[in-house]
Amino acid sequence: MEVSRNYLLLLLLLSGCTKHFSSTRYGNLPPKTYVAAFPYRDSTQTTDFNPQSSRLEVKWWANDGDGLVAGYIITFDRRTWTFTTTTDSVFALSVFTKDTSYVFSVAAIDNSFKGKLNEGDTVAFVDKNGNGRWDKGEVFAELGDAVDPDPPSVKFPIANTPPTVGFFMNSGEFSTRSDIPETTFTVASFGWQGNDIDGNSTITNYYIALNDTSSPQDWVKLPARYSFITIEARLSEAASDTSTVSCDVYPNIYPALSKSPYASTLPNLKLNHDNILYIRAEDIAGAIGPTARMPDTTHSWFVKNPKGKLLIIDDYGTRDNTTSFYTGIFDTLAGGAFHGKFDLWDIKTGSHYPQRGTLVQPYIIPTFQETLKLFKYVFWYADDDGDFDMAQLAVGSFRGNGGKIFMTFSLPSTYVSVTDINQAVRDFSGAIDSLTGNFLAGPTLTSPITSKGFVQPDVMLQPVPPYDSTVYPVLVRDSYLSNKTDGGHAVQYLRGFYPSTGAAAVYTVQPFGVDSVQSVIGVMSGDRSAFILGAPLYRFNGNSTTAPNTRAGQLIYRIFKDFGAF
Repeated sequence: MEVSRNYLLLLLLLSGCTKHFSSTRYGNLPPKTYVAAFPYRDSTQTTDFNPQSSRLEVKWWANDGDGLVAGYIITFDRRTWTFTTTTDSVFALSVFTKDTSYVFSVAAIDNSFKGKLNEGDTVAFVDKNGNGRWDKGEVFAELGDAVDPDPPSVKFPIANTPPTVGFFMNSGEFSTRSDIPETTFTVASFGWQGNDIDGNSTITNYYIALNDTSSPQDWVKLPARYSFITIEARLSEAASDTSTVSCDVYPNIYPALSKSPYASTLPNLKLNHDNILYIRAEDIAGAIGPTARMPDTTHSWFVKNPKGKLLIIDDYGTRDNTTSFYTGIFDTLAGGAFHGKFDLWDIKTGSHYPQRGTLVQPYIIPTFQETLKLFKYVFWYADDDGDFDMAQLAVGSFRGNGGKIFMTFSLPSTYVSVTDINQAVRDFSGAIDSLTGNFLAGPTLTSPITSKGFVQPDVMLQPVPPYDSTVYPVLVRDSYLSNKTDGGHAVQYLRGFYPSTGAAAVYTVQPFGVDSVQSVIGVMSGDRSAFILGAPLYRFNGNSTTAPNTRAGQLIYRIFKDFGAF
C-alpha cells in the first residue's frame, strides 16, 4: 500500500511540470549596439559635445537576446566599415580645418553569421540611395539579420591644436651641441623639430624671421618638408661694417647645403651686431603656433663681418705665445698688406672630441665649409690634437672654390677621432699620399731626435732644391736662448710625408739616424693652393738674430706671395 501511494504522488508531480511548446518558428534577433564614450544625445540636446583633443578613446559593447556577439564593424564615414573583435580603441583624428567634427558609428554582429571575417576586413552593404553611404534601414551584404540594423553614431567635435616648433639644441649620440655659438661669421645653420598633437603631418609651413617680426614682410615661409637651413649674408648689400643686409636661405631636410638658394631672401641680418632668429609653425587649418627663438634669452649671437680676405684659424690648445706671434707677423707682412684686414677664429677652446669648440657650430658640412669660402686665404695652425677631421671635410671644398691654405701642425702619435689620420691629411692637403711613422733616433744627446721622439734644439728643417734657401729660409728648432718666452718647450712626434703625384717636396728634416734619413716635412700641392708644414712653425723660428719672427715671417711671406696674395 505504501508503494502505491508514493507512485500516485510521483504521477501528480510529473503532470504538474508539463510545458506545451508552440510550433511557430521565430527568426534570429539582431544584436543591439551601444557606444560608451559619450552619453547619447536625445531630442532635448541642441548643441554638439564639447570639443575634444584629436586623440580620442572610444568604447562600445552590445547585447544579443538570442545568441552571442561575434564582433563589430566600425566606421567614421559610413562608407568603409571595418570588422574588429575589440571593444575599444584610441583614434588619432586628423584636423583639416580650424575645428572638425567626426561621426563614429558601430554595429555589432552576432554568431548567427556563418561567414568568416578577419580582423581588419571591410564589409559592404546594399546601397538603396546610390550615395555610397549606409542609411537607416539599409542591409549589409552577407550579414543579413546578424548585424544591428540601426548602428548608433556619436559626433566628436575636434578642436584644432596649433603646432609647436623648437630649435635643435643637442644632436647625435654624444649630445653634440647644436645651438648657435655666441659669435659666428656671416654663415650660420639652424635645425628644428615641429610637433602637432593633431599629427605632425598636419604641419604645412614654417616661418622664419631675423630680429624684426612686426611685419608680414619680415617672415619667410618655408614648406614643412624642410627642417634645416643655412643662411648666408649678402655682403654686397653692405654699405658699412654695421649695415643691415638680407640673407640667402638654403633649406634642406638634413645638414647639407641645397643646390640653390630659396626664392625668397631673409631680411634684417645685422652685421657686427647681436642677432636673433625666430621660427613658428603653421598647420593645415591655418593655425600658427608660438614663436621660438635662437639663441634663447640667456645667450647672444653676434654676427661678425669678415674684415678682409685672410682668416687665421687657431686650432692650438697649448698655452704659449703662438697666437700673438702669428698675428704679429700678419699685421706687418708685406708692408702691412693684411693690417686690419684679417680675422682670427678660435676653433680650439672647448674642443674635446667629439665635442666641437664653443665657437664652432657642429655642422662642418655645410656651415664650417661655407664659412671658409668667405675668405680667399687661410692660415691654420694646430697642435697634435688638431681638428683634422674638420679640415678633411672642409678644406678640399675651400680650395676647389679658389681658396689657398697654409697649414702648420704636429701630427699626433695616436688619434682619438674615428677619422683615419692618413686619409684626413691626404684629403685636405691635396699634396700628401701618406705619412711616415714617428721620427725616432738614437738615445744620445747629440741625436737631433731622441728615442722618445723629442726634437732637440737647433734641429733644422731644410728647403729642398730647387727651392733656394735665400728665399725659403732654413727653419731651426728654437731654444731658450733664441726664444726666452717659450723656447725649449717640448716638440715631439714629428712625422714625415710621402708627397702625392704632382706635389712638390719643399722641406726635409736634416739628416739623422744611422741611415741619414731626410724625411719630407713640408709640401706644396701641384696646383699651388696648399702648403703643408708638418711641424709647428713657431717652434722652428730659432736663431733669428735680426728680429724674433725672421725665419717664420720670411716663410709666410714667401708662401703667400706664391699664393698671389700680394
